[in-house]
Amino acid sequence: MGAGVLILLAALALVEVARALRDARRARRMNRAMHELRRPLQAIALSLESASPDLGGAAACLEQARGALRELDAIVNGGGDVPPVSRAAVAEVLVALERRWRFADVEVERGGGAIEVDADLTRLAAALDNLVVNALRHGSGVVRVRAIVAHGSVRFEVRDGGPAPVGGAGRRRDPRRGHGLHVVADVAASHGGRATPAGPGPGGGTMAAISLPLAGEAVGA
Repeated sequence: MGAGVLILLAALALVEVARALRDARRARRMNRAMHELRRPLQAIALSLESASPDLGGAAACLEQARGALRELDAIVNGGGDVPPVSRAAVAEVLVALERRWRFADVEVERGGGAIEVDADLTRLAAALDNLVVNALRHGSGVVRVRAIVAHGSVRFEVRDGGPAPVGGAGRRRDPRRGHGLHVVADVAASHGGRATPAGPGPGGGTMAAISLPLAGEAVGA
């Protein structure tokens, strides 16, 4: 077999590897977008099925579902708009989160005053909601959310009473699940912030967080 044939075969193999990697990345993006579509739809259903249906909370989740649909459209058809960045008070972010999760009795410690952040508010809300969902699903006790401002950044903390008891046999990994923490990490990175995975919190329980620079602060400061 000549050198030219070997080179051609190697090039074809590289093309196939590149195609497989591209397809795998596309599949991950689609699964992540579908995850972000299912989550707000489930929250809407639960808020409407509760003893006191919360139309305001359901409406607050609707924009996140629209955002996931826009991402799916961009994956399938290409393109996509640049995510809008808005300036909002930390207190407003907390109030909106409280409205979305009122049906689940999530406790939100309001604070932040006039402190502001520059963010894609739909994606920030999605990141915070993923932290709340993980705490509700894997934690115990009451889920509490608060914001701490220090050193030019705001840290949104989500706490619960500690890991819930684990029972039953392990399940086969489902590619449709497990995307929430990746969403949180992506949002933090794209805003020059930092994601903190769930771990033991000061004073007990479990804590996860996302930190973003305050409005006007240098990204990554």
